[in-house]
This record gives sequence, C-alpha cells and structure tokens, in this order.
Amino acid sequence: MTDPLLRAHGLERTYQGAARTLAALRNVSIEVARGDWIAITGPSGCGKSTLLHLLGGLDRPDRGEVWLAGNRLDNRSESERALLRRRHVGFVFQFLNLVPTMTAVGNVELPLVLQGAGRREARSRALEALDELGVADVADAAPTELSGGQQQRVALARAVVHRPDVLLADEPTGALDSAAAENVVDLLRRRHEDGQSIVLVTHDHRFAAAADRVVTMLDGQLVDERDLTASGPRPAFTNLINLEG
Repeated sequence: MTDPLLRAHGLERTYQGAARTLAALRNVSIEVARGDWIAITGPSGCGKSTLLHLLGGLDRPDRGEVWLAGNRLDNRSESERALLRRRHVGFVFQFLNLVPTMTAVGNVELPLVLQGAGRREARSRALEALDELGVADVADAAPTELSGGQQQRVALARAVVHRPDVLLADEPTGALDSAAAENVVDLLRRRHEDGQSIVLVTHDHRFAAAADRVVTMLDGQLVDERDLTASGPRPAFTNLINLEG
C-alpha cells in the first residue's frame, strides 16, 4: 500500500492567552493520499486553520507528528520546513499575503523563480495560471489596484502555478461572487483530475460538496468524516448555487 502524501498523527496545539490556555487542537490525526480532495468544515474557532498551518509546516505542534512526501516535517528547522513547502505545497491564505511591491504576474511568478525557473518560463506559466482564473487582464496591476475577488484569484494562481503535490487552501472563495467561485471550483477540479491533492478549509457547504471527503471539526477535534464519492459523481457547482436560491 502506498504511503499517504500527507499524514498527521496525534496533533496537539495550545495557545496561551491573557486569561487562559486555549486548546486549538486535541489529538487530531488525518491522512491525505495522492489525489485526495478533502474539505475541512466546522464553526469559527474550531481549529481548522491551525490544522492547515501544521499540515503545511507553517507552525509546529506541541505534540504529534506531521509527514509530508515521506519527510517528517514537525521536527525540522524553519528553513528546512520552508524548503519542503517550496517543493511540495501550494498555499492560499485567508489574508492572501500578496507582495504589495510586485505586480499580479510578479506575485504568481515568485514560486517558480524560487524553484529556479527561467524568467521566460516563469512569465509564461504565470500568465497561463492568471488566464485560467480569468484575471490575465490585470497581470500588470499592483495588488492595491485589484478588487478583493481579483486579489483572491491572483493568490490562487500563485498557489497552483508551480504544480505542487498538495494545495492547502483557507477559504479560497471567501471574497468571490458565485460566478468567480464557480471558476475557482472548475480550476480545482481540473487540477484534481490531473492528480493534485487538495485540502481546503471552508464554511461554504456548496464548496465542500465538490470535495471527495468532508471532515468536520468541533472544539479542536475531528468529529465526523464523510466519503462523498460513495453517493456518485459530485453535483455541478452551478446546480448547488441554484439550490441555494
């Protein structure tokens, strides 16, 4: 049996507040196989984003282990974790983290440049990614000149342009209208069909319904997991939107 691409076991993470200690994660274990599409849902403050950050090596757990592409991640230095992230992970953050002094296409080129791609190749692939998400027309604009939805799509283009093994996305449709959200879901579906693993945090049950598995969190624990592939093909995102109307 093939080892999972991403595996976490017994994760514990606490934060010390002014008045009390907050247990953000309590004994959380999860596996992500190559080609998996997992949606993590649950109320605000339940630990979804904390789990995503630990899976991607942006933070380290107090207890437990995280393995990425056969490499233990949690016990490595920040520079070693950064190198593994650069090779294997694409991130879409809630707060986007676009570089304000670079254009949209410059932001999208960045992961490719860090991997050593030539300038011409990086520019070509960055423009292709922006075009897939319908924002090629703002390639030369600064992030401050873009709408919230445009910024979010640029951030998603940056996350997928280097074709990472796994995409970790935190509310990737949060600032988008229905049409733009459908565009994002279509892109993720195409990437998923090409074999990319996806783990996303979302409050939107329509978006979660596009995934293969839905994991629900509550109070820092995984409390439910459902395999949506058992019920047949995923419904079209447009149909899910219509159901909301």
